[in-house]
Amino acid sequence: MTTRTATMNGLTKSEWNYRERIGDSIRQLDVIHKDIVRKRLSSRKTKARIDRKLKEIQTIIDRV
Repeated sequence: MTTRTATMNGLTKSEWNYRERIGDSIRQLDVIHKDIVRKRLSSRKTKARIDRKLKEIQTIIDRV
């Protein structure tokens, strides 16, 4: 069936196989990219929380 589909699109079986593998790789890269974005956002939130705590601590130290 792959051969019939491949020849209908003007691609050989090996070319179709490469095209499928490239598509799979692109989907994997998309998943990795989304994971990186999620982790980056999480680290920004953590940094903001730490900065707020440090500001509170500095305020308390300044009063003492």
